[in-house]
Amino acid sequence: MVRGVIGLAVFMGAVPFLLGLLYTGFVEEEKENLLLHLAAGYVMMLGLFELCALPLIWLGGSLSLLLSIYVGLLAVASLLSLAVNFRRIFGVFLRVAQAARAFTPCIWGQLALLLGQALFYVRYQYSNADDAFYVASAATSLATNTVFAYSPYTGTAYETLPARYALSPFHAFNAVLCRLTGIHPAVMAHIVFMILFLLFAYAVYALLGRALFSKDMEKTGYFLLLVSALTLFSAYSERTSGLVLLIRLWQGKALLAGVLLPMALYLAVRIFLLDGRRADWLLLFALMCACCMASSMGVLLGALSAGIFGLLYAVRDRSVRPLVFTAFCCLPNVLCGALYLAMR
Repeated sequence: MVRGVIGLAVFMGAVPFLLGLLYTGFVEEEKENLLLHLAAGYVMMLGLFELCALPLIWLGGSLSLLLSIYVGLLAVASLLSLAVNFRRIFGVFLRVAQAARAFTPCIWGQLALLLGQALFYVRYQYSNADDAFYVASAATSLATNTVFAYSPYTGTAYETLPARYALSPFHAFNAVLCRLTGIHPAVMAHIVFMILFLLFAYAVYALLGRALFSKDMEKTGYFLLLVSALTLFSAYSERTSGLVLLIRLWQGKALLAGVLLPMALYLAVRIFLLDGRRADWLLLFALMCACCMASSMGVLLGALSAGIFGLLYAVRDRSVRPLVFTAFCCLPNVLCGALYLAMR
């Protein structure tokens, strides 16, 4: 239990924060915002995992090797960030304390709603047929020390890798976290992922609200309450983005719909309306990798989201430069799409 709590605090708390500091060191807007550090850090972590896991799936590498490479790269990046940004850390948390004193009733209400949802995830769980793949695949990877070599349904080795899942190893991310923390894949999926990714989602929505309303905290609070209301009352279908955000965030496709695509919209606002810097384009590249890692639908939907705002940016500025940058950011999607067609 202690190992699991410490591992989660380091791997899903400190590491994303330090990675985010590397990104915000090159931007102007919101560079002292803790939510931006964490959101950018999670995007970078998920994107890096895709770059590490995909070659090992094709080469038949072990889960232990993936763990060593991935954690090693994260450790190097985190230590580099700590050395470069050591003096900024205190300022970031001081800014959090100052912002907390200015919270409006809407912000406090939103925090209460988040706490209530988190308590529900601890006490109850929602399960469906996708457990047979997402959770079972993580358990199979742990048992066999492979990334994606055995079917979670039958336990037999794959003769040919399934195109739908081989390019989006979200289940392997669960397995890596479980190996690090000692937590069972089912607990990691239904409790830890649900809570952490819910916080990730609302961090993205808070950043989007601040960007759209010129950092007006009161309007941002109303925006967050509206998002929460739409989410809580979106159970009119099993396939709405609000419902998957509410009960299925432990699945890669729900993470894509509920968090990563809204993050693409936030980066579009940063680049399109706030004249973002090259660091924002690099974060968009990491986001496209993360979209591919989360779900096979992210290969198309991620590139489509980036392509739309890149085209709008190019028309506004009457320049092909945004299209070139957007094409670079979508290279992971193009590669995964080509591999998918070849496997089919």
